[in-house]
Amino acid sequence: RVSLVEISDASTMASLSSRERVNALYSAREQMEREMAQISTRLTLPGSPGLKGSLVDKEGFPIAGVDLYSVRADRGRYAVLRNDHASITSELAIALADATKEAGAMAGVSGVTIKETSKDTSTSAPSTSTRTAAGNEAPGSGTPSTTDAFAVIDDLVEGSPAHAGGLLLGDQIVKFGDVEKNEQLGDTIPRVAAEAQAAASANVTKTVTVLRRGAVLELNVQPSAWPGGRGVLGCHMRPL
Repeated sequence: RVSLVEISDASTMASLSSRERVNALYSAREQMEREMAQISTRLTLPGSPGLKGSLVDKEGFPIAGVDLYSVRADRGRYAVLRNDHASITSELAIALADATKEAGAMAGVSGVTIKETSKDTSTSAPSTSTRTAAGNEAPGSGTPSTTDAFAVIDDLVEGSPAHAGGLLLGDQIVKFGDVEKNEQLGDTIPRVAAEAQAAASANVTKTVTVLRRGAVLELNVQPSAWPGGRGVLGCHMRPL
């Protein structure tokens, strides 16, 4: 396994194949996401100020019962990790394209690019019904649109829990369990990682709402450890 220190070493990365670079970047990113999820959990405990909340009360005094030094340290570390996460995600996109090109399967990457572009340029209205993976209309108020999606699946391993649950390359994630786009709660991907890990530990299934070619689908995905797999999902979500 390649460490975060080795990831920053250009000579180490240059010595790896495209697929090895992808795996190394995945591992490094997942390590960041775990730490970000831990920080987010600490900062959102009952009585905590969260990632962006004020550290003083209405009268201007420090919030009672809160370790302000620890909160500031956590927020500072989270900001560093967020920037590093964005950087490594950009590197990962390039590595994925290189690896896919070597495998002769550029169609998958092209599909993701088209999906992302349509989010900004399409003027057509989204589907008016929400359907489950089985094709049945799913309950819910209103139909999600591309503006509700917070991530896109840009890499998926065959035989992984995500693949078994019906996720496909290019699916745009609107909701994963209880996680959905929420500006006040900060970055969504680390929260997905935490939710998936908790689901794997509890051996429970999560409902995942996705947008796929204009249709809204609800899929049942059970995060879990899997033979030879990385993480508990086996897919990569790129933030939108």
